[in-house]
Amino acid sequence: GAALSPHTSPHLPVSPHPPRQEYADGLADVLFGDVNPSAHLPLTLPRAENEVGFTDAMWPGVGDKQRVASYSEGLLVGYRWYNAHNATPAFPFGHGLSYTTFALAGLRASPTRVTVTVTNTGRRPGAAAPQLYLTFPPSAGEPPGQLRGFAQAQLQPGESAEVRFPLRARDMSVWNATTHAWQLVHGSFGVAVGLSSRDAAALRGAFRSP
Repeated sequence: GAALSPHTSPHLPVSPHPPRQEYADGLADVLFGDVNPSAHLPLTLPRAENEVGFTDAMWPGVGDKQRVASYSEGLLVGYRWYNAHNATPAFPFGHGLSYTTFALAGLRASPTRVTVTVTNTGRRPGAAAPQLYLTFPPSAGEPPGQLRGFAQAQLQPGESAEVRFPLRARDMSVWNATTHAWQLVHGSFGVAVGLSSRDAAALRGAFRSP
């Protein structure tokens, strides 16, 4: 089922996923500020149970002798559903906190590379993790804002670094069920680079595939 949180503030303290042997020591280091956290959520946390509207036929399935599930959600799984419906979850995919702050600038996009400059605008050293999301041309029938890369930059206060996301033809392709091969999509691709899948301050641009 959905991982629901009683917290409504975007400043979710700690989500262990799941805790291991050294969790207590690690938790103490983060809470007392000895370590600046830099992890990001690998999933989306919803605001309510079954927020995406699963039916019994989708999960756990229907049938008298044996349950059969129908995966009618298609490609709209996880953060893709939230992007496609412009819905705001409790905590989005890719969300993470730090004891410092970061700013992104200088987006440049081409079919082979996307680059941005990330700056530590806070008072403590920390690690930023910009994420690249691509939106295919409408003719492709793909969900908007699909993750195509992420990187981490360790920065001192006031320090900046250029982050590069190389792109392959596969990143701009869809699976052709008839030919059983990846097929390059031609047209204009939307680009977003932010610090989560729903980052309102994400840098946005576009490029045309060859």
